Amino acid sequence: MFTLVIPTYNERLTIEPLLDRVAAVRLGWPEELEVLVMDDGSTDGTIAAAEAALARLRLGRVVQRHGQPDLAQAVLEGIRQARGEMIGVMDADLSHPPELLPSLAKAVQAGQDVVVASRYVSGACIQTFAAWRWALSRLANWLARPLTPVADATSGYFVARAEVVRSIAPAPRGFKILLEILVTQCVHRVQEVPYQFTERAAGQSKLRWSVCASYGAQLLRLGWHRLRHPCRHRRGASPRSVSMTHASFS
Repeated sequence: MFTLVIPTYNERLTIEPLLDRVAAVRLGWPEELEVLVMDDGSTDGTIAAAEAALARLRLGRVVQRHGQPDLAQAVLEGIRQARGEMIGVMDADLSHPPELLPSLAKAVQAGQDVVVASRYVSGACIQTFAAWRWALSRLANWLARPLTPVADATSGYFVARAEVVRSIAPAPRGFKILLEILVTQCVHRVQEVPYQFTERAAGQSKLRWSVCASYGAQLLRLGWHRLRHPCRHRRGASPRSVSMTHASFS
C-alpha cells in the first residue's frame, strides 16, 4: 500500500482539483492508495471540501489537528497514521504534480530510501516563481549543503520507505520536514527526480519571515545534531556504498 500525506491549511480552492488528479493517477497505478488529508485548523471550508471529494472518489480520509498550526507536526501525524509501506508527502496548492507519484514510488521500490521531487537538478523547470522567492529558495538549499548533498533538501514533495520516516523524533522543530528526515535519519540512498514546479494556483503562501527564522534555527540544531551523531550509512553498509543519484522520468 502507498499512503499519500497532504497537509492543508486554508486550501479550499485547490484541494478538490488536486484530489481529482490523484484519483486519475490511481486508475493506472497498481498500488493500493490511501490518502490522508492532514488539516491544521482551516477556517475557509477546506475540511468540508476535502471530505466531500474523498468520499466521492473513495480515496481516503481527513484528519483534523487541533492547537497551533504546524506543518511538520501535521506531516508527522500523517506518517504515524499511515498504513502504507511507502509514504509520500506533497503540498495541496497544485504546485506539486501528482502525476509524478508513480515514478517516485518506482524509484523507492528499486532500492532508494527517499526519492525527492527536485526543482534544482538537470531537467527540472520552475514556472511563475518570483525572483526573490527563487533566490530565497536557492539560498536555503545552499545553507543546507553542509548537512546533505541533496540539491533540493527543502522540497515539500517526496516519497520514502515507511521504515525510514516512522522512526523520526515525534516533535522536530522546523518547517522543512524533508531536511529533518535526511539529517536525523542519516539517509544516504536518495534519488532526486526533476519535475516542473509551478507557483500555487490559489490561496496565500505560508512563507513568512518567522518561517525563515525558524529555518535558521533548524539548521543550527541539525548541525549540532550532526556533530554529536556523525552520520553512518543505514543498515550497516560501508560509506562507499552510499547512493546519491539524479534521474529523469518521462
